[in-house]
Amino acid sequence: MELLIGFVLVSVAGIFQGSFILPMTMTKKWQWEHSWLIFSILGMIVLNWILTLIFIPNIFWIYQDLPAGTLLTLILFGLGWGTGAVLFGIGMDKLGMSLGYPIIVGLVASMGALIPFLVFHSADVLTMKGLLLGIGMILVVLGIIICTRAGALKHRNAEKKRIDRKDSFVAGLLISIGAGILCSFPNIGFSFGSGIIDRAVKSGVPVSLAGNAIWALFFTVGSTINIGYCIFLIVRNKNMGQFKSNMSFKNIQWGLIMAVLWIVSFYIYGVSTAKLGNLGNVIGWPLFMSISIIAGNLWGVWKGEWKGATAKSKRYLRLGILVLIIAIVVIASGN
Repeated sequence: MELLIGFVLVSVAGIFQGSFILPMTMTKKWQWEHSWLIFSILGMIVLNWILTLIFIPNIFWIYQDLPAGTLLTLILFGLGWGTGAVLFGIGMDKLGMSLGYPIIVGLVASMGALIPFLVFHSADVLTMKGLLLGIGMILVVLGIIICTRAGALKHRNAEKKRIDRKDSFVAGLLISIGAGILCSFPNIGFSFGSGIIDRAVKSGVPVSLAGNAIWALFFTVGSTINIGYCIFLIVRNKNMGQFKSNMSFKNIQWGLIMAVLWIVSFYIYGVSTAKLGNLGNVIGWPLFMSISIIAGNLWGVWKGEWKGATAKSKRYLRLGILVLIIAIVVIASGN
């Protein structure tokens, strides 16, 4: 029953994560940096701390008694993730969806599960469980590549123009690899934060909620990079006036919904790992990523983004989603 609850929770978390960009498409007369700035403030700081104080009211006491090295590790992972989030956008801009997305998200899905597995569960590598997890992660990356290929076929001309220059390609490739590794840090930081989780449990926090003691500090630190980058773009693009003049209730509302979906997805994910057994963070992460990608693509279909797309691109999309569903089944069966 615990495994079933864990699977349901990680599925809900994945759906929320795959849906959080949708509200951004509803804002009016705002640039990307405007929406992302509001989202970063509300999701990474305000709602993050509200949820933490609700579920872990003694969070400051937990942090206060931790060794400096444990806190420093979490801070460094948070800064790394914040940097990765910025590089994600730059890498996508330089390489386009056809190359940037599979490199970045493939690394996020695989490295986020593989590093904790090798570091903390190396004894399971050569077991049937380890074999199924390995096959599942390969299928996740394959499904991402196929889904990305579908999107690239839909936007073939734009993608070709974006990666014509060799210097832009090399820079984009390096940036995308860096982004993929750094964006996997939430799960890696979660895994290396076992000292914080143990401290939370000893202080009386339920085991199912203790993992969420990681997010308060992690995302707050990461928010500084995201907020700083948004401010940099606003200044560079000289669109502060556009931001202020369109600071409407509806735009703020969409930013809030975006923030709720995003931060809640991580808190639900934190609970799900406690339900998925001793490999919860290893099994849960590729499931989380796969379901979010499926949800994101289905929202794209619902919004009509695939109207007029070629039959070939639609076949690739269906195949990619099918491969991701198979990956979910394989990974879940490994647990």
